[in-house]
Amino acid sequence: MMKVLERMLMTKNEIAEVTVQQNEDIKKVITNFILEQGWKNVYVFGAVGSVIYMEFTTPIQNHLPLRCGKTPVHGAAEITSMCWEVMPIEFMDPDLEDIYPDKEGPLFVHIHASCATAGGHVFGGGLSSGKAFRALRVFMIHLDDSKYE
Repeated sequence: MMKVLERMLMTKNEIAEVTVQQNEDIKKVITNFILEQGWKNVYVFGAVGSVIYMEFTTPIQNHLPLRCGKTPVHGAAEITSMCWEVMPIEFMDPDLEDIYPDKEGPLFVHIHASCATAGGHVFGGGLSSGKAFRALRVFMIHLDDSKYE
């Protein structure tokens, strides 16, 4: 399933690196890794690799309350940016509850990403779903969990 690279560092405030393998769900692999570590407060600051079946949410109006639409990305793409915040679900922003309805796990995983498809077309926003195409290396840092205790 998930390959954790040999340079994996598992102490607070050190960089961790996880590889999402071909056709694996990006959010599931990273969320499972964070849960296995017992972490509550994580910031993902980048990724390198290729993706497929990406779907993004973006605002569809210029006023609150927030309403979003979904944009699917057809075909394989290169990831151009990715950042996440991960926290216990009870601390998620209430305005995001309708946009991110999945509350089955103990963590709220808030992902922003962008990717480029053939011809240099770039798509981005809140990541609703996506998989690794060939592979995706994801870099994160474990922050102070006491913020959520």
